[in-house]
Amino acid sequence: MHFLSKRLSNYTVFSSYLDTSQHVRSSGGVSLFIENSLAPHVHTYTSHSSRLLSVDLYFKGNIKLRIFVVYIPPTSDQVLRDTTIDLLTQALLDTKRLGFHHAICEDFNMHLDQFYPLFFNQPQIASKRIHRLFNFLLSNGYVNFTPANSSASLGTFQRANVITCIDYIWSCPLLKSFLLTSLIFDACDNSLSDHNPVITYFDSSLLCSSVKLARARQLKRCIRCVFLLDSVSPALWDDFSAYIDTLCNTPPTTFALWHINQIGLHLLKEKEYQDFSIKAHIEKRDLDFDTDISSFINSALSRSCQQIVLDHVFIDHSTAPCLLTDPLDISDAVVNHFQHAVPVKSTPLLHISILPDRWRSAYSPMDSISPAIYDSLLSPPSLDEWLSTISSMPNGKAPGPSMITYEMLKHLGPAANALLLILIHKCFASADIPDLWRQAMVFPIPKPHEWRCQLQNTRPITLLEVIQKSFVKLFYNRLSSILAAHNVLTGGNFAGLPRGTCRNPIITLESIIHDANCTKSPLWILSQDISKAFNSIHLTMLKFAL
Repeated sequence: MHFLSKRLSNYTVFSSYLDTSQHVRSSGGVSLFIENSLAPHVHTYTSHSSRLLSVDLYFKGNIKLRIFVVYIPPTSDQVLRDTTIDLLTQALLDTKRLGFHHAICEDFNMHLDQFYPLFFNQPQIASKRIHRLFNFLLSNGYVNFTPANSSASLGTFQRANVITCIDYIWSCPLLKSFLLTSLIFDACDNSLSDHNPVITYFDSSLLCSSVKLARARQLKRCIRCVFLLDSVSPALWDDFSAYIDTLCNTPPTTFALWHINQIGLHLLKEKEYQDFSIKAHIEKRDLDFDTDISSFINSALSRSCQQIVLDHVFIDHSTAPCLLTDPLDISDAVVNHFQHAVPVKSTPLLHISILPDRWRSAYSPMDSISPAIYDSLLSPPSLDEWLSTISSMPNGKAPGPSMITYEMLKHLGPAANALLLILIHKCFASADIPDLWRQAMVFPIPKPHEWRCQLQNTRPITLLEVIQKSFVKLFYNRLSSILAAHNVLTGGNFAGLPRGTCRNPIITLESIIHDANCTKSPLWILSQDISKAFNSIHLTMLKFAL
């Protein structure tokens, strides 16, 4: 599959996870190739096991399509076979309950032609556990799309001169209304596989918003065609007869020498690609061990790197879930989500006097601190102070919307630095910043669980303009120096100030724990994670604190 996926660049591949447990027979898994124009409609895919995969696609008009790919082991492994059948049956029941159009593409390792007589003539035998999958499908209205070929030399499986049909494409009752045609493709001259693919064509109106779900149920795709036979001339009938005859004279496929040479060439290229990939990965592993130890560890532990591509967003509405694929709709949904990701649960306060007594004193100005200590806070900075602030900023950080980086600021010439300093002076004088500095880029990164195209499964990283961050850094350097010089913050309010440290509270807590252990007395410790506290701080309370 890796070989195919590298060469079929116009397809997106979804594969099941491989089960490496010792009690399960090894399997290469199953995969579904989806053309890139349809890939943005994929909401999620689920690997039920290494032998069962489902992919969900959403389209306008509340059209939900789920495609199953399954490989059922042969009877030589009956336990694994039963487990796979039970998984598929339960997944089909859940899919039907959720209202999905769905189809099953599979290698059943079963013979439907042998089951039909039992189903129609001996229902008691057909309902036995050994036949439960076929019985479930036919009893629930599923339709097999694998064509019954008149030729005895063409089936879906061939080995040792035995030709059978064990590969099927089944559809739910609703999806069968959109079937156009189906055929078995004779691949014996193009592949060394002992299977022939089943190709099925559906009416594309299934995916169009113009055909609503309820309307599709009403139509059942039963369209009446009226042929105006009285107006057909003899010449047209002659053309019709000749055209039909040409379709009947299709020569049989020959196993030519050219095909054998092509097969050998493809096998050689695949082997070369595998050897090249192995060598390239070994070299990259050795290089990562020296230069990127994090990537080396992730590779050694088989950690997958989750990525989020915002080309489709799933809105999990209780009554009308939908998958957004239009860029404007996606942009609106992202903005709306992150604007309301941290809801304000309380009514904003207008003045400190409204606060309870306990908090009013905490937010009231301190009598022991003179307001005059802050007079120099907004004085225009010198060029040396500004350049010192710039040089202290870290390298290798992602830029904001303007794509200006810290490295660019550090390498500005004298003229550019002078102009930039004038802008900084204007900001201090007006106590304001340019509107463009208030713009930011928000990048959603995945949480530990699956992305599933849902914004609530992400956490945002906000990228601000580096000039604005440098300006804030300069202001903070001044403020922290004033707070430290005049002992404004007392008690535990000292983290982040110059020469400040968390050493004292850590020593205090260790002493309390040691005393509790020595005296064998109970001890309750409350630990609060406030690492994200300032990302959602209430602006009104922040103004009160200032």
